[in-house]
Amino acid sequence: MTLCRFKTWTLTLCTACLLLAGWMLYHSLSGGPMAGCGTGSGCDSVMSSPWAYILGLIPVSLPAVVVYLLLILCIAFWGSDASLDRFLRPFMLFLGGCIVGAALWFAWLQLGVLHAFCKYCSALHLLGCIAAVLVFLHFRTPRRLFWPLAGLVAAALFAVVQSFTKPFIYDSGRTEAPLPAFEEGEVPVIGQGETLTLLFDFQCSHCRRLHRVLPELSEHYRILLAPVPLSSACNPYIPASGIDRFRGSCQLTRLAMAVWYAKPGEVSAYWDFLLEGATPAEAENRAQELLGDGFASALADSRIEAYLRKVEELFGRTSSGESSGVPRFIAGRQWLVPETDDADELLNLLRQL
Repeated sequence: MTLCRFKTWTLTLCTACLLLAGWMLYHSLSGGPMAGCGTGSGCDSVMSSPWAYILGLIPVSLPAVVVYLLLILCIAFWGSDASLDRFLRPFMLFLGGCIVGAALWFAWLQLGVLHAFCKYCSALHLLGCIAAVLVFLHFRTPRRLFWPLAGLVAAALFAVVQSFTKPFIYDSGRTEAPLPAFEEGEVPVIGQGETLTLLFDFQCSHCRRLHRVLPELSEHYRILLAPVPLSSACNPYIPASGIDRFRGSCQLTRLAMAVWYAKPGEVSAYWDFLLEGATPAEAENRAQELLGDGFASALADSRIEAYLRKVEELFGRTSSGESSGVPRFIAGRQWLVPETDDADELLNLLRQL
């Protein structure tokens, strides 16, 4: 392949990868849903999982952006200066190895761990691997195999770091301290039987999936539905960080409670709308339609702030030092953050509380 064709093809592929990784990074930071990634979809399951982040905070798309940006710069300057080429050649081979290694790691995660596939991630890794192969073929001297292998090792180290720093979301425990209790009419209630309190966030994808099996659970339990925002902007038990993946949940929770207190008959349909992935702007527009002229007064209801303080205290008292995940079931002084959203498995877990 001539130098011109090599640069044209690889730059095109890497630019596509950079744009795709950048788009995924933007959505990870903004918390907004990606097109075609509805609740329960494969890409929703993958991109909302703990494996989509490093140290529980940094989206994995960020290092992808860095790698593809570096590779684009290397390819753009390749062939312009002989002394510079001596540095660029091994670095491009190393980056190619990183790309292939990362693709293998995330393909295994989707296949063997998450059992779900993200079409955007798969497209990114496929295009990246093609670009990496073109780089390998362009510099196919055997003695330079060290650098692609070094890239594979670097990707393996990344996998090890991510494995050991993945936040442990699912947990259970018991507290001896008395817990806040909700009074009649303070939160919606479904079902009959032993009382459970369910803490959830409208922007939590696992919470959304679990809500689909609540009708089955409500045949066995009386469930108090208590939304709790996982944003440090309003929840003092969430540590502040540079990335707030739930930054819209404060507004969504206030709107949800405003509709509940003002028009309890509309709350089921409205909360379902929020759990489908509505943005704060969409949620506010829908609430205004439901409440009409009473929207402002409903949102200013003093019961909303009182509820937020109570549910956040309940959240804080049932959070361990290692975990603060939702959805969270609370029975008496015991609590459970289930890993599954299968109704039968959930019932077996809940019976152990």
